Amino acid sequence: MSQVESQAVISSTTHSDNATVRHNWTLAEVQALFNLPFNDLMFKAQTIHRQHFNANEVQVSTLLSIKTGACPEDCKYCSQSARNKTNLEKERLLEVEKVLEAAEKAKAMGSTRFCMGAAWRNPKERDMPIVLDMIKGG
Repeated sequence: MSQVESQAVISSTTHSDNATVRHNWTLAEVQALFNLPFNDLMFKAQTIHRQHFNANEVQVSTLLSIKTGACPEDCKYCSQSARNKTNLEKERLLEVEKVLEAAEKAKAMGSTRFCMGAAWRNPKERDMPIVLDMIKGG
């Protein structure tokens, strides 16, 4: 599909109500997006983004590792994997109070999102009440 054809497909499928979330994309529409030159794609994305968000605002997020090291997963990109030789010390699940203190500090520093990462395939049953308390805030 040429760039002109891509533009035509996208133009024909652009809705005047850009607030509508679509779940019925056709293969041709998706291919047309992939065929756009990168800067054109960025422009379209920015145009839609600016309709819904402050264009000059950046969301600040903080990530805290609540359990570090010895993850059984083999994610090649992750230093938490037990297969990677990063000399990370294996640490137990953090205490709820420490996590909540870190979240408060992050909020005070301007974060609007606080993310908790853990080195495990899935939490153990014994850890779930602790993790739930972290999520609930105490």
